[in-house]
Amino acid sequence: MNGKIDTAQAAMLVINTILPTATVVLPVIISNYAEQDAPLSILLSTVAGLIVAAIVGTAIRVSNGAPFLTWVGERSSPIVATVLGLFMLQFYLDTTATILREFVNFIKDNVLLNTPVTVLVILILLITIYMVRQGIESIARVNSIVILLYGFFAPLFLFGIIHEMNVHHLLPMFDHSLASLTLASITPTTWMSEVAVLLFLAPYLKDPQKARIAGWVGLLFVAVLMLFSLVTALMVFGPEFIKLSAYPGFSAAGVVHFGRFFEKLDILFISYWVLSIYLKFSIFLFVTIECFKQTFRVSSSRPFIGALGLVIALECLFNWQNIDKLNLYNKEGRFLTFFLFNVLVPLAAIMLHRIQRARAKRRECET
Repeated sequence: MNGKIDTAQAAMLVINTILPTATVVLPVIISNYAEQDAPLSILLSTVAGLIVAAIVGTAIRVSNGAPFLTWVGERSSPIVATVLGLFMLQFYLDTTATILREFVNFIKDNVLLNTPVTVLVILILLITIYMVRQGIESIARVNSIVILLYGFFAPLFLFGIIHEMNVHHLLPMFDHSLASLTLASITPTTWMSEVAVLLFLAPYLKDPQKARIAGWVGLLFVAVLMLFSLVTALMVFGPEFIKLSAYPGFSAAGVVHFGRFFEKLDILFISYWVLSIYLKFSIFLFVTIECFKQTFRVSSSRPFIGALGLVIALECLFNWQNIDKLNLYNKEGRFLTFFLFNVLVPLAAIMLHRIQRARAKRRECET
């Protein structure tokens, strides 16, 4: 059974909606464009993300937390809502499948080297389906605990790596053109736009009017942690290494040590990242199921969770088995689809609401 979540829990959900895969995928892409100026692209993408959060929060506020597709159907027609729902369902199925593939690729490359990919997919999916069946309130509670653990892991990481850091790796600053910084900020902007999951979490918010605040707080926290991860990796290895490394953040974690007594602590940070990515995957699976429920107007989605999980698993195994294809999609293809569904769709819903409200006022004046 799904209970209600407060604004703080919603903000924490936004953090783990974005951060786990962003810290793995983005550093390499950003560094190829901006090198030591990569932190500036994070700042630019954060500004764009805050605008997206304002749009999403406004859509939730004017709908008063109503199910998004149901509200769109009331403002337009059930047919329009169904067609939009089908497109959005495809979008969330694809996105959830790519998250699962990034999760599996990381585990396969760094932890379980000899375990078949199919076994990893099945195990991860079964655990996540169990999490989703407990409801969004349970996910939010566990997520809040994981977020609070940043207060332990971030200082531990910093203190263990501080002697390996060289500030000269960040120089010269402002060495890249605005065009390069803009190109570097496009991909992280797509990750920031994932704040739009709040559209489908809105019915479970205790105070939907504060959805915008939840989005802003979550994105600012994501920006701080992304800058922390990126800057520390740059100061340890320099921009050239980051461009060549598959997982620069975890490479930096690999050199964390405290004297000669505690070293090789990367497995500790990897374990924490696994907790975070499980929560991200569960949030997107929940949102996918919620989109399915609103599209087909079913009262309960529990009988369909397994079927949707199977579709996601098959797409993960067969559509995204080519790593180069997935990397190309992350670098060039995500922006268009994410901009369409995470920005233009809620913006169009807001415009439709305002047009209808203006017409209603005009009719009242005429009568």
